[in-house]
Amino acid sequence: MNPFSTITLLIVDDEAEIRSGLRSILSWEDYGVSVIGTAASGAEALDKIRYYEPDILITDIQMPGMSGLELVRRAKKEQFDCSFVILSGYDEFEYAKSAIKYGVREYLLKPISIKELTEIILTLKEDILSKRDIHSDRLSTLHKLRTAQISIQKNNLIPQLLRGDLTAPELLEVIQDYSLPIRDKECCIVYIQAFSLHLSGEEFPEVSLCIGKLKHSLEECLAGTSILINEYPPNGLLLLVNLPFTAPDGSSLKETIKAHISMRAEREEHIQIAAAIGTPVPSLLSILVSFKDARQAITWHIYPQAGSVLESQELSMDQPPIIMPGNEILEAILKDNPEEIKVHFNEYLDQLLTTKTPPPSYLYSMCNYLIITLQSQLSKYLDGTPKSYTGNSFATLQSLNSLEEIRAFMCRILGGFAEELSVSRAVKSDPLIEKAMDYINKNLLKSPRTEDVCSYLGLSKSYFSTYFKNKTQLNFRDYTLDLKINYAQEQLKFSEHTPSQISMLLGYEDYRSFSRAFKTRTGLSPTDYQKQYTAEERSRQ
Repeated sequence: MNPFSTITLLIVDDEAEIRSGLRSILSWEDYGVSVIGTAASGAEALDKIRYYEPDILITDIQMPGMSGLELVRRAKKEQFDCSFVILSGYDEFEYAKSAIKYGVREYLLKPISIKELTEIILTLKEDILSKRDIHSDRLSTLHKLRTAQISIQKNNLIPQLLRGDLTAPELLEVIQDYSLPIRDKECCIVYIQAFSLHLSGEEFPEVSLCIGKLKHSLEECLAGTSILINEYPPNGLLLLVNLPFTAPDGSSLKETIKAHISMRAEREEHIQIAAAIGTPVPSLLSILVSFKDARQAITWHIYPQAGSVLESQELSMDQPPIIMPGNEILEAILKDNPEEIKVHFNEYLDQLLTTKTPPPSYLYSMCNYLIITLQSQLSKYLDGTPKSYTGNSFATLQSLNSLEEIRAFMCRILGGFAEELSVSRAVKSDPLIEKAMDYINKNLLKSPRTEDVCSYLGLSKSYFSTYFKNKTQLNFRDYTLDLKINYAQEQLKFSEHTPSQISMLLGYEDYRSFSRAFKTRTGLSPTDYQKQYTAEERSRQ
């Protein structure tokens, strides 16, 4: 392909599902378009515009912090020659007027039409190419494209090595052709991850922005050294480092990483950053081994005493003796006593922690065993397995960022079992509650309100609300929300149903609200839950 016909594209949206979808919705390369990256916030996007100078930028209009329109305004103010395409779920004329005011070329409403998006990209591409003066600006254009190609190859090399896509001759050719700073010799992977300290289950774009700033500071500090730095979604970095390593200021690899993490953490009050250094390997082609070690080692970040930079070779992988849970937690669930559930679970977790910093996988396994055991024990009281939690608890536990989150997640699941048992007892013993439940279940996709149920039952709202709460220990809103999340979990097991489709099916006008509620109750976003389930299904086949 003629390099002068290549167009660069940056995708911006605060929802990971949308970013991933836009990246895969078209075979961009077939249209002469190179996707040079994605951004989860306006601020992160502005940094990437300054670095990559993309030809086209697709951005959501509504994002926390810097909106899509503000991003366009600031990029225009800094005189970047970029064609903007605005995506929005809002069709108010005022948004369109503002977009036109800032020089936005196209304005699309969600859900996006593939045909319409393709036509827009091809139109913009033709317009961009027509403005390129090959004769007078050839060297400038070639330099820009060469810079973009090198950036793309730098971003591609680590994923290619982890997938095993390159042979030794191909690797040497890539390194030479693109003048990469890395060599095929002893090396290791450093895995850096940023975590939100908010326990709400909501995703915060400032975490992604923090990682972007950390990447920029590391690139500036380590310029000229044998190292490659790539983003590793969500909210992570991978450093491919030739060994032995010495920073320009004489610091060791661990000292350098620790200094940058500490500097960034001091400025980010609600974000924790951890890094793990994988085992050294003799060749770039063996880097997967180092990556797996680093990915396992970083799980130790849940222990505050472990420090911000972990080295896989210094961690003990020995599994402590298995400690079986007693009957106290089950008895507290059967009594529907949330405080007792919390007390007895925390006692059990403290028992598991008697061994100094046991492997996190040990904690996950024991907590997972507890959930599975309780599900089996409660099935005889519920005429079947509990439905309040149907996810993969081991995988969810792995995604949590601290012991506090593990405690909160487990108490939420165990409390859900108690609530489900309480509701089941109320239904069996009370015809009125049974009738109400039947109506709610049959009309769940119509988002039944308290008023609807009261009209069906012929009761006043105040009487029914009090009666329902007294009988089930739940308020009406929480009960219907739990049913919706249970329904969503079942539907997400089918890959043909996207999270956004299920969100709309359940009556959510805003996908973010659905995602936040789902993650609060399950520990995973809808997208991650679906990926986790489909991955499990593939592994069984």
